[in-house]
Amino acid sequence: MSDKTFVFSEAVNGKYIIELYAGDYVMIEETFTDVLLEYDSFVQKINTSFHEGDPRVLKSAIHKMKPLFGFVGLTEIQARCVKFENACQDAPSCSALAAEYGPLFEQLVHARAIIQEEQARLVKFNQNP
Repeated sequence: MSDKTFVFSEAVNGKYIIELYAGDYVMIEETFTDVLLEYDSFVQKINTSFHEGDPRVLKSAIHKMKPLFGFVGLTEIQARCVKFENACQDAPSCSALAAEYGPLFEQLVHARAIIQEEQARLVKFNQNP
């Protein structure tokens, strides 16, 4: 455990992350790196699922991506995914979810940049003991 503290951006629940990884900033950096490696394929699967029109498949895709946000402290997005996943349960079609899907998808796309920026900052932080 480091004796210095990394200050996460406002979008990231820093207290949650530090507690989750017991202040192990190397592990946090590795986790952000791992999430970025998988991120695009998850987002693509969600987008493909929406356009294919089956809310059950879309629900599954959201369900699989949702934990990634917890791993990187984007707990508000994770909660939004839970809400959307629940909406998928009762939706007759993906088109019925369009009003909720558009803003969520934009947030998913934007979240990648947040994760990438935090990961780069963590790399620099861990390089300077």
